[in-house]
Amino acid sequence: MSELNELFSLESLFAEATKDLIDNSEEVVDIITFCEHPLYLDQPLHSVEKFVLKVYYGIPLDNTEKNIRIRSFPFDKEGKRFTEVEYANYLIQQIRTNLKSSLSLKAVIELILVCGRRSGKTFIASVISAYEAYKLILKVDPQKYYKLPQGEEIRIVNIASTTDQALILAKATQNRILNSKWFKPYIEGKNQSEIRLRTKKDLELYTQEVRLHGKPIDQHASIRIQAMPCTARGIRGGNIIIGILDEIAHFIDNEGNRSGDQIYEALTPSVATFGLDGKIISISSPYIKAGIFYDLFLDSLGRDGEEPDHNKVMFRIPTWEMNETITFEYLESEKKRNPESFDSEFGAEFSSVVSGFFKYPEKIDDCVLRDDETIVPHSNYAHYIAVDPSANQNGYALAMVHIEQRERTRLDNGKERKERKTVVVLDRWKVWSLRDPEFEGMPYIDEEIVHEYIGTLFQKFRVVKIVFDQFDSTSSVMKFRKAGVDAIKTPFSRHYNTKIFKNLRELIYDERLDLFYHERGLKELKNLQEKRVGKKQFIIEAPTQGEITTDDLCDVLANVCFIATGHEAGFAGASIIGTNGKQIFFTTGEKATSFQSYNRRLKLHKTVTNLQRAKQMGMYK
Repeated sequence: MSELNELFSLESLFAEATKDLIDNSEEVVDIITFCEHPLYLDQPLHSVEKFVLKVYYGIPLDNTEKNIRIRSFPFDKEGKRFTEVEYANYLIQQIRTNLKSSLSLKAVIELILVCGRRSGKTFIASVISAYEAYKLILKVDPQKYYKLPQGEEIRIVNIASTTDQALILAKATQNRILNSKWFKPYIEGKNQSEIRLRTKKDLELYTQEVRLHGKPIDQHASIRIQAMPCTARGIRGGNIIIGILDEIAHFIDNEGNRSGDQIYEALTPSVATFGLDGKIISISSPYIKAGIFYDLFLDSLGRDGEEPDHNKVMFRIPTWEMNETITFEYLESEKKRNPESFDSEFGAEFSSVVSGFFKYPEKIDDCVLRDDETIVPHSNYAHYIAVDPSANQNGYALAMVHIEQRERTRLDNGKERKERKTVVVLDRWKVWSLRDPEFEGMPYIDEEIVHEYIGTLFQKFRVVKIVFDQFDSTSSVMKFRKAGVDAIKTPFSRHYNTKIFKNLRELIYDERLDLFYHERGLKELKNLQEKRVGKKQFIIEAPTQGEITTDDLCDVLANVCFIATGHEAGFAGASIIGTNGKQIFFTTGEKATSFQSYNRRLKLHKTVTNLQRAKQMGMYK
């Protein structure tokens, strides 16, 4: 028996159910009445919360009482008073909504609410969840109403950006329902992340079983309200009538789980089966000018002269408007603490400080040409390795590449023209973690295991250069130098960081990088951020929140590509300058050379053999 069932005796539950079944003609109240009436949620609303809910559900706005006080941070602490109609017109003038008029409102399928932190987003999500469950129960037999099999579960899904946020949302929704007098007969049970409700038809079946058998055979709870993180599986399929995406701007791109785009796309077919009763609510503080939340925002307003999407209603409201209890003193302290992100986090403005580094992440996928790493070298190419020791002894990354000349065909004035291009080929991409079996029980990553792996690469490939991040790498560099390897440290300064990542982006956009499939590495690339740190300065780094918060594999890939392209250009660069019909000529930075000469110089460019190096390091006999 569930924990909530224990609160009620069988007799009292039976009595409550019987009493409720007497009147199946109870009329649906509007969402404002549902929130504020003592029988339902008994929960007062802030004036702007009430305004948003009224617009979304198509309830006429008031134009008599100036109940909405709008402050303007940091200048107007007292604020101005608006009626609901005046406030709607104010938002229309500021292009902070896609409403055409404050007078002709209708209920729509989608709500896009762009609002700052501590504005009450989670509360609004919990209210909508409870109200939509209430409407389902009042349909008596919602499965029959929507032509679903009898007893088949209908779900209201609240999806949050993280597990912790999902549990906060679950608790908020459960508090709305558990503290409501109206819901008591319909509660079947709950756990940490969901609450299960009976419909009136479920109660009828329940009471029949009690009469016939003295106890219910089945639980008969066909409504489930779930809260789950955006990495949860199981979004596709099932009868999801309401999908609430809490902090969708911060959902993270990945494939094994679900990104914002993928969750949104998975929800829309299920919700559409419920017609106008299905709803998708996207509520979030804004983030970068990219991703599904920003796309929904633009779609609602209309892009490039297109008509706004009026199946959606959108509001962009800063924290100090949405939540009238937030003090200016608190806001001032937050702005001092983090001025770069304040406008985004509290002012509800999409960030121009942080943006996705790869504006066209699909180009990364275009560079994935193989399933696996290189096992055996295809030729006597010069190989380059970059290594990034961990700053916290919990990660160690490596990338190895070589450069090839490949022929491609392109159209030039309608004619096909063949040309050769320099391609960086990724041979190895590896990261070590304390979670790996070989480090079990160790407090840190044993460098000797990493060095041994590098030794196997020396045995198989002609490695001409190895570079280390400057952090904690002096001993490794000295060890490789003693073995005759060209080993150096590269300082990851802001300038160097920008330079190597811009080089990497150029290689990817021009399809001059040959990658193999590596799930974590590709996720890291797609989630890289470009953060403004000065008027003309940027730093490229991993996100600070979400599933992917590392960039180790990106760092070594960018570093090794930069070293490899610069090194080979230094002794035999591959920039094409022309052809005489028989030979292709390149510039080496010193003089022009034929392709045959270029290849010949590549093969001669070596120092100590790989096997000699491995033996000198004591790794192989």
